[in-house]
Amino acid sequence: MGPEGLVVVVLTLLVVVVLVTERATLDVVGLGLLALLVGAGEILRLVDPAFVPEEQLLGASDAFAFFGNNAVLVIAALYVVGEGLSRTGALEVFARGVVRTAGGRQRVVMLLVCLIAGISSAFLNNTAVVLVFIPVLIDMAAKTGIAASRLLMPMAFATILGGMCTLVGTSTNLLVSGVAESLGQAPIGMFELSPIGVPMLLGLVALMIIVGPRILPERYSLSAMMAGSDQREYVTELTFGPTSPQLGRKYADAFADVRADLLFFARGEEMVWPPYFNETIETGDVVMLRGGIDELAALQDELKLKLFNEARFDAKSMQFYELAVTPQSALLGRQIGDLHLWRDFGAITVAVLRNNQHIRERASKQVLQAGDLLLVCGDDNSQARLRASSDFYLLTGAHQRVLMRGKARRALAIIVALMASFSALSMGGRGDLLPIAAIGGAVAMVASGCLHARRAYRAIDWSILMFLVGTIGLGRAMENSGVAHLAAGGIVHLLDGIGPLAIFAGLTLLCALLSSVISNQAVAVLLTPIALSAAGTIALESGLPAEQAAAMTRAFLLGIALSASICFATPIGHQSSLMVYGPGGYRWSDFLRVGVPVSLLAWVAILLLVPMITGGF
Repeated sequence: MGPEGLVVVVLTLLVVVVLVTERATLDVVGLGLLALLVGAGEILRLVDPAFVPEEQLLGASDAFAFFGNNAVLVIAALYVVGEGLSRTGALEVFARGVVRTAGGRQRVVMLLVCLIAGISSAFLNNTAVVLVFIPVLIDMAAKTGIAASRLLMPMAFATILGGMCTLVGTSTNLLVSGVAESLGQAPIGMFELSPIGVPMLLGLVALMIIVGPRILPERYSLSAMMAGSDQREYVTELTFGPTSPQLGRKYADAFADVRADLLFFARGEEMVWPPYFNETIETGDVVMLRGGIDELAALQDELKLKLFNEARFDAKSMQFYELAVTPQSALLGRQIGDLHLWRDFGAITVAVLRNNQHIRERASKQVLQAGDLLLVCGDDNSQARLRASSDFYLLTGAHQRVLMRGKARRALAIIVALMASFSALSMGGRGDLLPIAAIGGAVAMVASGCLHARRAYRAIDWSILMFLVGTIGLGRAMENSGVAHLAAGGIVHLLDGIGPLAIFAGLTLLCALLSSVISNQAVAVLLTPIALSAAGTIALESGLPAEQAAAMTRAFLLGIALSASICFATPIGHQSSLMVYGPGGYRWSDFLRVGVPVSLLAWVAILLLVPMITGGF
C-alpha cells in the first residue's frame, strides 16, 4: 500500500472516530473529507510528479462532480417533495384514518400503523412519515389509554424497513446505487429491492402483532402525560427576585405550604440539596421546583419568582406544548438558557425531559442534545413560528400543524406521478434520468402552491447532503488507492475456507453493526467498494463464469444496501428511532431488548433472500 492508501486509511479511521464522538457536524465532516483528499493528492503530486490524483486518490474535478451526483440530486429533491406532502396534510389523512379504523384496539392499531408507515416510507423520506405519525399516535394514546411507547417504536422500525423496499425509499439505497454506478456497475432498479424488503416489512408487522405487547415497554413520556393526565408534574427553574416576600426566610419553612416540591436550590455555582437547616433565601437564588402547571404559574405572582429566561408566562393568553429537538438542529450543543426562544419565537422554555427523566440539575445550564424534549408555553403565533423551524418538531397540537390542507390532492397527484416516472425510467434502463424526474417533482410542488419556495430550500437537509458528497469522495478514493481491493482481499482470504456465503454474511453483519453506532450512509458508502472488490476477488479466484460472477457482485451490492439499514439496536442508529426516543419515553435498554432481535431476524432474512433472488451463490 502506497502513501495514498495510508491517507485513505487514516481519513477513514478519523471519520469513524469523529462520527462516534460527535466532535464535528456532518457537513463539516463531508466537506473536510473532500478538502483533505484533494489536498493530499496535490501534495503527493508535488512530491512525485508521476503521481496522478485523479487515478490514484481523488482529483479536484472529481470532487466538484460529486455535488452533481445523481443520488445527491434525487435525495435533495425528495426532501422537497416530502415536505410538500407534510405541509398539505396529505400524509396526515392516512394517519388519522388508521386511528379511526382501529378503534383503539392495540394490535389492530399496530398492524395498520406499521403497514401504512412502511408503505409510505417506501416512496417518501422516513423523517416526514415519522413526523406526521408521532403527534397523531400520541393523541390516540391519550384517548385510548394505550401507552405511546407501545406504538412509536414499531412505527419507526416500519419506516426503516419500508425504506428498504425501493430504490428511493432511503438515501442509503440511492447512495449505494450511485457509488456502484461510479465504479462501473449498473444502478439499483426502482423495485429491485422489493422482493427482499417487502417480506422483511411484513415479518416485522407479524412479529409486533404476536409478541410486541410482551416485549414493548409500557411507559409514559412527557408528551403522553401532557395529553392524558389531570395531575401532570413538571420540573422547572425559577429565580427569586428582589421583591419576593420569601427573602430572608429559611428554606426549610418557605416551601412548607407551597403546592410544589423544592428539589434543590443554587446560589452562584453552588448547588444545595436537602435536608435544609438554617439556609435562608437570598435575592438571585435559583430553585428547581416540581409541580403542576397551575402551581408553577401561580408561584410567579405569589412568591415573585421568575423563569430562567427573559419572559414570564401568562396563563390567560398562553398554552403549554412540547417540542422535540431535531437531529439536524443548528442549536445542538448550546445551553438551554441561551436558546432565546422568547426572542426568536415568542415562546418560553418551562421544563426539560431527557432519557425519560426530568433533569435534576439546573435546566438553563444543560447542553441541548438531539431528542431532548422541551416543555414550552406560548400563544398561537409562537406555535406557528416554531412549527416552521427546522430545529424542532412540534409534538402536540397535531391538528394545527398543516397550513395548506386544500392542496393535499395536488400533492398526492404529484407524488403518484413522480413514483410512476421513477418506475418507468428504472424499468426502461434510464436510471440516469431519475434526478430530472425528482427535480421535476420538487418544482411541481412549488409551482402548484403546495409549498413556498423559501420553505422548499429550508426543507433540504444541507448538512446531510454535504456529508454524503464527502463520503462518496472517500468511497472513490478507497477504490482509486487500492484500499478497497486490499481490504476485500483480506476479508476473502480470512474466510476463504468457509465459502462465499460466509464472506457475504461477514460483510453484511459488519455493515449492520457499524450502522447501529455511526451514520448508515457513511457505512454503506465505505463498504460498497470493499464489497464489490470482494465479489470480484471471489469470482476471479473461483473461476466463475461471467454471468455467475455478475450475479454474485449484484448480491454483495444489494446486501450492503439492505444491511446498512439494519440499525434497530440503538436510538442513534437511524433518525426515525431518534425521533421517537423522547416522545415514547424509551431507554437504551428498550432498543436493545426489541431492536437486537429485529436486527438479527432482518440479517438472517438478507442472508436467505438475497442469494435466492439474485442467484449469486
